[in-house]
Amino acid sequence: MQQSLPAWIFVPIHGNNDWSLAIIRIHNNVAMLAHLDSFRGTHDPEAIFHVLRTFLCLTMPIDQALVQTGIMNPDQQKNGHSCGKHVLQILAGVGMKESGLDRCFREEGLRYIATLE
Repeated sequence: MQQSLPAWIFVPIHGNNDWSLAIIRIHNNVAMLAHLDSFRGTHDPEAIFHVLRTFLCLTMPIDQALVQTGIMNPDQQKNGHSCGKHVLQILAGVGMKESGLDRCFREEGLRYIATLE
């Protein structure tokens, strides 16, 4: 019996005193990677994508050439300490509607989540 791939993988990232979130969407053995950071400039999205691509290709039947990446621009935090809260708000927003999660990859959805403060 063939094991199915997860549809979504959420990767909280901590570094340089900041939390951000990477989201992996897998559909038909093609992966889409997104990085969301409410305190832009703290994390290197390309380095994050490199690590995630390597992980995916070593652990799942995914062709690295088919991995798509995107940097999402959620609303930015207004202070230096609410990054974890922003990550949790994004996760909560993604979990709101299990069957329509793709809307969370659109900026309108991210703006809505950021207003939940």
